[in-house]
Amino acid sequence: MNRFGLLFLLSIVVVTSHAETELFTNVTTVLTVVKPIETRHAIEININGVGPAVDRMAYKKLRKTIGNAVTNEVIDKFVIYGYAKEGGFSGCIEQRPFLGVAPSKNFEKLVTQLTAIKPNPNTTAYSINRVKTCPALVAEVEKNTTIFVSKSDDSKQCDAASGISLSAMQTQLTDITVYSAVKKSDGLMHIALCGAETGNYNVYEISAVDVEKAIKIGFSEWIEKP
Repeated sequence: MNRFGLLFLLSIVVVTSHAETELFTNVTTVLTVVKPIETRHAIEININGVGPAVDRMAYKKLRKTIGNAVTNEVIDKFVIYGYAKEGGFSGCIEQRPFLGVAPSKNFEKLVTQLTAIKPNPNTTAYSINRVKTCPALVAEVEKNTTIFVSKSDDSKQCDAASGISLSAMQTQLTDITVYSAVKKSDGLMHIALCGAETGNYNVYEISAVDVEKAIKIGFSEWIEKP
């Protein structure tokens, strides 16, 4: 091959290489982000007075919202964990779950309705927490001598979704039987300020023989305020 033929072949290689480089350079990578399916079919609800009595208007609206959800078969379960001294309750509602299936649109609408309830923060602590299922409690007939233990739920004022749910904290009570669970106010005066502590505690009724176990993992005996 003469010198001119060799130069012609080299020019083809160079042009081809440049075209391939340009082709790969201009390729745009498209990433598809798949949003995980929301599979938490239960909501823990807590509303209680923080010294003054609970906000009655908000309390009635909450009960009506839950009642409508029961009537319209949006939820299949509604359990009360306990009642607060200043009014209100701690409980859980649940739509019968199907593994890996998202809750119904009506259930999501219910979540929005519950979130929209805004009690007076000066009198009432209110929180909703989505959980996978409502935790099981032991029947009253099986109870032995019991004691109440508690730990702060770290909830903040003006944020109904803040704080540790009753079911989440209950998992810390490993090998301890829980007979009832309720959120309660510490009964102290707290500054009314968004982001400040609510003074709410998760209170669990357990067997008296398990109190030392609970204390060792950070709980303390709950003394009901007069």
